[in-house]
Amino acid sequence: MPDLSPHKPKPGQPVLRPYAALPLLWAAIVLVLTLTPAQDMPRTPAWELLSFDTAAHAGVFVVLAGLSWVSFSRQRRWPHVARHAGLVVLVGTILFGGLIEILQHTMGLGRHGDWTDLLSDAIGAAVAVGLASAWAWGRKRRERVLAPVVWAGLVGATLGLSTMPLPGHAQDMPRVRRTIEKLGSPALHGRGYVKQGERKAADYLRKRLKKLKLEPLAPDYTQPFTLDVNTFPGKMRLSVTHKSGSNKSIIYELIPGHDFIAAPESKAASLLDSGIAILFDTLCFSSLSERQALQTQVRRLMAKDAEGSFLVVAARDEKRLTSLPVTVRQTLDSLPNRIVLRPRLTASLASFQAAGVRIEALDESAVWYPQNEIIALQIDAQLQRNYQTQNLAAIIRGTAQPDSFLVVTAHYDHLGLMGKKVYFPGANDNASGVAMLLELAAHYARPENRPAYSVVFLLFGAEEAGLVGSSYFVAHPLVPLKRIKFLVNLDLLGTGEQGATVVNGRVLESPFRRLVALNEAHRYLPQLAARGRAANSDHFPFSEAGVPAFFIYTRGGSAAYHDANDQPAALSLVGFTGAFGLVRDFLNDLGAAK
Repeated sequence: MPDLSPHKPKPGQPVLRPYAALPLLWAAIVLVLTLTPAQDMPRTPAWELLSFDTAAHAGVFVVLAGLSWVSFSRQRRWPHVARHAGLVVLVGTILFGGLIEILQHTMGLGRHGDWTDLLSDAIGAAVAVGLASAWAWGRKRRERVLAPVVWAGLVGATLGLSTMPLPGHAQDMPRVRRTIEKLGSPALHGRGYVKQGERKAADYLRKRLKKLKLEPLAPDYTQPFTLDVNTFPGKMRLSVTHKSGSNKSIIYELIPGHDFIAAPESKAASLLDSGIAILFDTLCFSSLSERQALQTQVRRLMAKDAEGSFLVVAARDEKRLTSLPVTVRQTLDSLPNRIVLRPRLTASLASFQAAGVRIEALDESAVWYPQNEIIALQIDAQLQRNYQTQNLAAIIRGTAQPDSFLVVTAHYDHLGLMGKKVYFPGANDNASGVAMLLELAAHYARPENRPAYSVVFLLFGAEEAGLVGSSYFVAHPLVPLKRIKFLVNLDLLGTGEQGATVVNGRVLESPFRRLVALNEAHRYLPQLAARGRAANSDHFPFSEAGVPAFFIYTRGGSAAYHDANDQPAALSLVGFTGAFGLVRDFLNDLGAAK
């Protein structure tokens, strides 16, 4: 009786071997690795001629296509497929690579699909299929000597294509990441005015401009200016104690930068368990007796300890205080210190110091709404007068019209430190815009991309202090303002899931229509939205001086803004390469192209 066990085929039946197991296992590993959230991925090394990411994509698909070719070419069920294994494998692996890019783009993992990655995948698959096919052809005809030749040619093509500048994309995304990480690192102290963080950032950027061999517009690329700025360089502590009727106490120790921040104009304070918090009750808006009770309480505390008394009021209610009777407002204004409760904390800078202490804290009902609160508070505030900082300015001279200028701007400063432990990284605002400016400078610095018009690159200081650097440049221009054909200001470019907004798009309608046409033609960003005139970044002083200017920022992704959570790792950079292509094409249309 014949043995019909599953371990032996019937006579004439093709032998089944588990060749498919290896490529399927490898494909599963690739899916797991490529769909790992960006923040969980290890840092990749920086290579000079070939990016690690490009080589990794190609290498992974060399292995996948090689294993798949072995599986298809050796199976016996479908001889027609086996004869065309190379084509089947090449098409299948490219489709698999496309699926990965689509998943990365849509799953919100902090990673983004990129057609350059798909190109690397295709090149890797082609190398594997070409090598395998050459080996099989050489084996069949005893001409294996050709295989090394084919291999060398494919490797050369891989290196040539993977290092080729690709239209519509930033030249080096790993370099973009490194730029943002450097500018957002603790070593630069938030690029503010404590520990000279902004000067350390400027030193780093000068080196980058020199490396690109850009011509300075001022000695050592530097345009100095001064400003007054209130800083918080030392202690930052706040605790709240609730005393109950049974003489028990509940103490809340608040975390600086997370639970509270100093308002930008706050003065210093040193209160050791002696501050008294008066909670503003919204009944004061409608009840005369409540208003009278509040006034009595304020006067009593002011007579006892004016310096240690605080009015605690929600931000939504603070705006309504002007609706109170004049006598009530005057009583509340006599309290020099105030704690404003907000749903989220947003830090900023001030050029002066107020007469009282001002704190902004998260609106937590457990902490602030019980009565009989005692505050322990320490804040080190220092008003720095005539602090010297700088703009940085460089130029690439035009080959045809060097006296006509296109200008690209971005501010490199941020909010700096608040206390000894809290710093504001400013990754999206505005390490991302600086990274974009440097990538555009690198593009136009290449001999084949030298512009017809001169392109000026301006890195402004003190934007966060009230557009101080850009205002100073407009008052003391290093190029004639009337010779600036157009200015593009880059700020907040670390996201892009929802496209971008163009400030002045409703003012400069014809240039905006051209921008939209370029975006639609190349599908750089999901959407472009026009906005009107706004004094929200460094384009504004130029616009007010008659210079046509756009301010472009991306939308979606990380919502961190002016807080300690604006970290480099939080940025998806989904729209970065598209924004690069859009701005580059727009500048080329205006005269940057030869």
